Amino acid sequence: MRVLVIGAGRLGSMVIRQLRKNPRLEILVADPHKNPCAVADGTLCDAHIRVHVTPLNFKEVVDQVKPDLVVLARTTEDWEQSDVPMGAEYVIGMERELTKGDVPVLPVCEQAMGLH
Repeated sequence: MRVLVIGAGRLGSMVIRQLRKNPRLEILVADPHKNPCAVADGTLCDAHIRVHVTPLNFKEVVDQVKPDLVVLARTTEDWEQSDVPMGAEYVIGMERELTKGDVPVLPVCEQAMGLH
């Protein structure tokens, strides 16, 4: 099974480590940052796809990667919207848009992973 993890920040790093417990999963990671947390902490050598995934390019990325499942593992900081009013609402709205595609999308939150 091929899994695309969108986000390699603190949350993405935790998600990737959990997914690696199943050796049958092929895990690909999309993150636009040069040195995201998952790289800095040694979870990844580098993101496989260096792009900021949004509703505008989501289909293109999915068509390229052909995942069976997409895991959204981004925080407001990953969306680079933490400094604007209503940053969390922005992230939630973007995630809702991404879940409308043809591939199953699972948003993961910081609370579920024990980060808050």
